[in-house]
Amino acid sequence: MRQRSGHVAKAGAVLILGLLFAWAAFGITKAPAPSEGAPAPVSIGGSIQGPAVVVVRDLPEPSPREQAPVPAAFVTRRVPSSGVRAQPGTGEPPPANAPAGAAAGLPQPLLSPALSSHQFDGIDDGDNGSATGFSITPPDPQLAVGPDHVVEMVNIIGRIFDKDGAVLDTFVLADFFAVPSGYHDTDPKIIYDAFSGRWFATYISAIDNEPGLDIGLLHVAVSKTSDPTGAWNVYSRSYDHVFPDYPGIGLTDDKFTVSSNVFDIDGVNAPAACLLGPYCGVETLVFEKADLIAGLPNPGVFVFPLVEEFTVRPAHSLSPVSDQYLAAWHFLFIDQLVVFRITGTPAQGNVTMAATTNLTTLSQDSPPPSLTAGAGSIDSGDFRMLETVWRDDTLWGSSSAECFPPPDVLAKSCAHLVEVNTDTMTLGQDIMYGTAGQYFSWPAIRTDAAQNLYVSLTHTNTSIFAEARLAGRRSTDPPGVMSLSKLLRAGQVVHTSERWGDYLGMAVDPSYAACVWAVGQYAKVSGNADWGTYIAAASFTDGCVEATPTPVPTDTPAPTDTPTSPPTATPFLVGDVNCSDAVTAVDALLVLQLLAALLANLACEGA
Repeated sequence: MRQRSGHVAKAGAVLILGLLFAWAAFGITKAPAPSEGAPAPVSIGGSIQGPAVVVVRDLPEPSPREQAPVPAAFVTRRVPSSGVRAQPGTGEPPPANAPAGAAAGLPQPLLSPALSSHQFDGIDDGDNGSATGFSITPPDPQLAVGPDHVVEMVNIIGRIFDKDGAVLDTFVLADFFAVPSGYHDTDPKIIYDAFSGRWFATYISAIDNEPGLDIGLLHVAVSKTSDPTGAWNVYSRSYDHVFPDYPGIGLTDDKFTVSSNVFDIDGVNAPAACLLGPYCGVETLVFEKADLIAGLPNPGVFVFPLVEEFTVRPAHSLSPVSDQYLAAWHFLFIDQLVVFRITGTPAQGNVTMAATTNLTTLSQDSPPPSLTAGAGSIDSGDFRMLETVWRDDTLWGSSSAECFPPPDVLAKSCAHLVEVNTDTMTLGQDIMYGTAGQYFSWPAIRTDAAQNLYVSLTHTNTSIFAEARLAGRRSTDPPGVMSLSKLLRAGQVVHTSERWGDYLGMAVDPSYAACVWAVGQYAKVSGNADWGTYIAAASFTDGCVEATPTPVPTDTPAPTDTPTSPPTATPFLVGDVNCSDAVTAVDALLVLQLLAALLANLACEGA
């Protein structure tokens, strides 16, 4: 969730006490699976409306427009961890790097991902001003990559590039997602699904109709082809008095999954489902993927409302799988990672929360602000999970986190990266990526076909402005260690907004199995909000360029005896003497006869 003009608010004591009360008094855990004989979960949203067909290349040209008013409580709902989440053991924070990640984050002599020639400037706040007439922060940049296109979305506009950075289309997200006039809109997400050849995107909007009916909307868009400049089917789901904040999206072979934190819009007429006051819980929607691809008017959907956790992130599945994995940091316990597995489909009527596993990890607490040059700072986020990706029985999750890289005694912001082996539901790696005196935040992640990990993140220290960097680790590297980070784009100015962002983005190139794309954010002299984005492709191999085809050897036939024609007489003198249109032995004989006669005459005259 981003705010216009930098206004920020956090959930207060009412939210905290309400959650603790629900935990203690009601024993709320999570929605039981249908197979357990429980009643169907209560839905706080309406039916799915649509689709409306939207063609990107036919959207109106971006132009200045009236700014939608911000609903009174349509603000970032962040949960303060101080005094709420329980420390493990004695209650003292554990060291930033426990044995599983002891070497993590310190300078390592490991190979960094190599940047390709495919790198270019993304959207900045000046583009927002040109397209809509006003500045907005934070940008919340997202990235998806198809066979021929790169699509970037920030808070209110989208842009389609070719892979060399040429701009093909720029459009306003409110137009693209058919947001009603007067609604406040935010939080774009986008994924390209290589298995179906389609683009999937979400967006949210809301309006505070005091004292009437407040309305929130979740927007879902699915392309009709692999060409993002063409037609999309756009759906919406409405909510009375609440809105689905900060949605995360995931894909499997047969499911499209959206998880959102649901909040009351203004504290008036909250639905009965909101037992915890302004916070109503995490709602997870499981869509029938085939219905969305077909553009059906009533796509199958199953609802999982969860209230124990906060900010559940569905995984983008990068290899074939039908199970949807999701992960979240436990809302109360600071060292607990919660992993979910959803099976079944709405079409089969068998959607089930098949497994929930709690894994003990390094301390995951909200980081301090990241300090920059010019006595500035940027918001590093809180303890929430930012995103998850799954490939070949391996689930990776990423978050900003508080850390104490030795010998620092004051807290820094680090990138917390966790790996889970989903075939055994065990913790594989637990990495706290940070370095003394440095701040790293907002990590976005992807893995390539060889399970190499790539991380886009923001970096600062007291001598530089906020910059975009790329880090990673090869699957063959020692467990728990990472490469040194590589600069994508240096910061230019003190970022004065109270907000930096809610996430960054990464994407795997579907045409090159070893190539991953990143969108980073940096402090840029641009517009009124001083942010810019940068897009680059990278690989641990030379995986972002087409390999030179190796000639395929062919069998050469063994030599065989070639019949030789018998020699023929060659005319001694060349000329078509008898006018037969061919020079033959006859012509030679005639010439010899003429010569003989000539010689004979010469002899007689000389006697």
